[in-house]
Amino acid sequence: MSLTLRCDSRARRAAPSAALTTLVLACLASGRVHLIAQPPRPGPAVFGAAETKGGKHEARQVKGLVVAVEPSRITLQSSGGETVTLTTFEDYTDRVGVGAQVTAWYYPQDNGDKVLKTLDYPPESLLVPVGEIERRVHRVILLPSSEIPDADGLYDSMREYLRGSLGWYVAPQYLAEEIRKQSGRSGSMLDAMDPATGRFDMASYLKKSESVISKVASESRSDAVLDVRVIEVQAAVSRMMASWDGVEQPVAGSGMRTLAKLSAFSHKGEVPAATVELKLWDAKGKLLWRNRRGLALLEVMAGKELRQRPLSEFLADPRAVQEWLAAAFKSLGPSAPSLPAQ
Repeated sequence: MSLTLRCDSRARRAAPSAALTTLVLACLASGRVHLIAQPPRPGPAVFGAAETKGGKHEARQVKGLVVAVEPSRITLQSSGGETVTLTTFEDYTDRVGVGAQVTAWYYPQDNGDKVLKTLDYPPESLLVPVGEIERRVHRVILLPSSEIPDADGLYDSMREYLRGSLGWYVAPQYLAEEIRKQSGRSGSMLDAMDPATGRFDMASYLKKSESVISKVASESRSDAVLDVRVIEVQAAVSRMMASWDGVEQPVAGSGMRTLAKLSAFSHKGEVPAATVELKLWDAKGKLLWRNRRGLALLEVMAGKELRQRPLSEFLADPRAVQEWLAAAFKSLGPSAPSLPAQ
């Protein structure tokens, strides 16, 4: 297995002709990094049983119910009743729970093993029995981070929503910032780099992140920690409507969208957008609930050209923000239908 370090275009532009080491440091400093675990390249020695006539192997698909999740494997029960165990190159224990309906693509091996290629899983997962969060969580603290400017308004609205709609006491934000600074979370990615080999120790990084969660909960006397991360993604666009992470938003006004529907051209493409990843941890660092939901487009049409749209422009609309919060936390509300425990 190999790890690929990927950062967004803004970090790459900061060091366009830099050496590899400089570029890696620029990515880390930007805070906009993604670590991608990649399986070995398929070849005759590894994927011989799955080769096609053209010499390339083909991935197979299976849909089913998750019956077990471990750091290096996932076990599914297919719609046909077959038990399928997949070897993974990522740890899905904090992303997929038992009982989740998923679609997996995998590479079959000569020795009978099945190596996971990609996994389609629900954006929202309740990882404890229904009602347990309502019973256990009364005091929370937010641990926010963003790679997009002007996200503070979202955190402020979120605190008010959690107080008013869920009845939770939300600890002051300055307390979370002080604890996080003391824990040195900002330097944890560099701390997990081996200076001799340049390799990134994912296990070390995740372990330190979990210890930060426990420390924040303990020192703030909170029952749970809500990790809120605002990230930039690419939203697929078709006929002036963008779709990503469970939401749809118009890229252009209604008149231009009507013309796009009547046009013979598809008007497909991508635009940058903001997505929010939410993870609710208990005081011991156990994940209780997670959700991922698109927030706002970061580019929209102005005349015939795209213009940048700051996040603050979306957050200035209280109705839109409240509707987003209600949808994001719907399964945690006392009167709303809850997700089945996974």
